[in-house]
Amino acid sequence: MNRSIIGVDLGSYNTKIYSSESKKIVFDQPTCVAVDPSTMQVKEIGYLADKIQGKTPYNFDVIYPIRNGIIYDESLTYQFLLKALSSIRLDKTFKSYTIIFSCPSECSKVNENVLISLGKSLQAKEIYLEPQCKLAALSSGENVFSPNANLICNIGAGYTDIAIISMGEIVSSTTSMIASTTFDEAIRRYMIQKQHLSIGIKTAEYIKMKIGDLSSVSENQLLDVKGRDTITSLPTSMVISSSEIKKVLSSLIDFLCLKITDVISSVDSELASDLIKNGLILTGGGALLGGLKDYFFKNLSLPVRIAKQCEDAVINGMKVLIDNIHFEDEKSKRRKV
Repeated sequence: MNRSIIGVDLGSYNTKIYSSESKKIVFDQPTCVAVDPSTMQVKEIGYLADKIQGKTPYNFDVIYPIRNGIIYDESLTYQFLLKALSSIRLDKTFKSYTIIFSCPSECSKVNENVLISLGKSLQAKEIYLEPQCKLAALSSGENVFSPNANLICNIGAGYTDIAIISMGEIVSSTTSMIASTTFDEAIRRYMIQKQHLSIGIKTAEYIKMKIGDLSSVSENQLLDVKGRDTITSLPTSMVISSSEIKKVLSSLIDFLCLKITDVISSVDSELASDLIKNGLILTGGGALLGGLKDYFFKNLSLPVRIAKQCEDAVINGMKVLIDNIHFEDEKSKRRKV
């Protein structure tokens, strides 16, 4: 049965939308809105709103309505989605669409209800919820419907989703708030507390991308960072090294290693033994952190690989799900509301 389906990956930083009619990702922009604080009316969304973050005049507020994978402001999220769908000319015909939302494997009932409420507000014909790890596994090329264990770690912007999947279903999973934005915030706080240099979150992200490296064999890199001296309150700059950033990030990655170990320890030994061969698959933008693959291999003693197009793993998994799986036959296995 042919139907019009929209896949929505509502991320803490980026939102991506896939259309079954276009058979491609039709929207990929920051989950960000610029609002008039007096009326709370949304003026801009996506790139245009994100660009003015930290540089807004008094008559603008820039808000990220989703934090750590949790929808903090349902009204602004609805307005964001409405404008996003309008920009790709889907708002007028959305009543005839089925909508699929990605969600954490350990999604709370409260957050599930908010996603359902969003779908109903958009007047979608049907609403489905799919775990991010399962979608990421589908895009990685693994046969998640086989009776073998597949271990997925999806490091997104707001949270990390970890799951073992077998026969198409999640056997064990956990969700951690340690994710890409946590790395950025840890760097920002380090610069304030240890170097007395106040920087913004975007500068912290830039530091992570330029010299963030967990590898034990990489050479020490230097980077000139500009900010505000917390003692004199005057603009200044200083040089920091990749070895400093490694110390900041390694403790956070150690925590993720423990969370992965918890997931493995909670399944039967027969499934756990599959991981000796299948190993760990890393997806999400956080998987691109320098030296992360080798760091996990060293601490978990498992083969580790980074999925192709890891940043788009969830939305690409949505594409695989929509294009290849018949919803009528799979209805009993899916969280339909």
